[in-house]
Amino acid sequence: MSYGSPANRRRGTLRHRTRTTNTVWLPITAAAGVLLLLLWYAMSRDGGPARSSSAESAAGVPGGDRQRAAAAVTASPTPTVPPPPTSGCVTGRTLPTGISIRTLRVGGVDRTYALAVPAAGAPARPLPLILTFHDLNQTSDDLEAYTRLADQGTKAGFAVAAPLGAQGRWNFPRSSAVGPDDVLFTGLLLNELAGRMCLDAKRIFATGYADGGNMVLTVLCGLPGRFSAAVTVASSALPASCAAPSTNLLEIHGTADAIAPIGGGGPPRPAPFAGLVAQSATDRLARYASALGCSGAKQSARDTAAWERTIWSGCPDGRTVGLLAMQGGGHTWPGAQARPALGPTSDAFSATVIALTFFGYTPGASLQGGTVVPGPSVGPQTPGAPAAGATPSATAAPVQPTPTASAAPTEGDAPDGAGASGTPSASATPSPTSTNG
Repeated sequence: MSYGSPANRRRGTLRHRTRTTNTVWLPITAAAGVLLLLLWYAMSRDGGPARSSSAESAAGVPGGDRQRAAAAVTASPTPTVPPPPTSGCVTGRTLPTGISIRTLRVGGVDRTYALAVPAAGAPARPLPLILTFHDLNQTSDDLEAYTRLADQGTKAGFAVAAPLGAQGRWNFPRSSAVGPDDVLFTGLLLNELAGRMCLDAKRIFATGYADGGNMVLTVLCGLPGRFSAAVTVASSALPASCAAPSTNLLEIHGTADAIAPIGGGGPPRPAPFAGLVAQSATDRLARYASALGCSGAKQSARDTAAWERTIWSGCPDGRTVGLLAMQGGGHTWPGAQARPALGPTSDAFSATVIALTFFGYTPGASLQGGTVVPGPSVGPQTPGAPAAGATPSATAAPVQPTPTASAAPTEGDAPDGAGASGTPSASATPSPTSTNG
């Protein structure tokens, strides 16, 4: 899928690329992946034999280094974002299925975003939304070619919006020297989409790659309460001030990342990011977990040679903070086409399918007799709840995250990287929990 193709925009339909990566092995490893997920989930909840530590030891770098790394990214006060307008679910406003390039006036300047809308089910229900943020100087087309998030997300029933940074960069340091206020842009974009289409306000998600991940972290701190869950890949900076976040967070990071090392440091950055230092992944996640209200303890499990999973426990309201450390992975998106200049790419799973699963999409939950059931995504199920076919109301109060949360795909092809049933392979689900916030 290409956001920028005028032909695609005229047709208003989604064009899917054929991926050359061999996925024959995925169904074979699916059962093992699910078992590992459930085992690790049980350990994280029951305090089993996984390694654990206090919040101080979880930080992973000396206190002085933590302060130096964090000082480079400071969050200014939350911008004034008007309350969301009346929902399109109430007014009946909709946006057409397919891909469009749109503009939004922010501070007297036109800002651009790409939008992919899935085919509506019958009857139409509120859609979940994913905002996906690109890396420095990365186009929306290249982000999509690399992650295939719009392609896979729309197949799973999500609307996907890709905002574009001014001059190809994100102002995650909240500095006028870097660019305009991108937290304000994000808040106004959420309002714009909420008023122009029927979205489920309880299922708004975010993903970001590299500097796009840094922008996601800044938005979670600057716009608390607007996102249910977020997945960042190869991020490096959490604002020093993050007073009241409320979003479930999963970071995926390669242990051999030379651009944003998982332990912090790395090469110096040129202007306008001069002075910014990559923070330790465990340090910034520990700080985020503390701001979220978690107990401070963390638990780790090395399930396979490919990854190690860490979770910060004791978080309020069943919330989740987790890290997937990809062994030998570079500054790359797991499961994507290799980009050797960025280091090794792990093929243990697809980070795109991980994100969809973390956002509530459960592989196989929407199947009846091996056939995809048309219809929009549904909310998570609590243990012992009715099957996915018994769809809860989109306005119902959120439930505790569980590893059986489900979101049925919309009409059309199921996401690639799937098992024989046509849904994403469960082998790509080593997330701490499947969460819907």
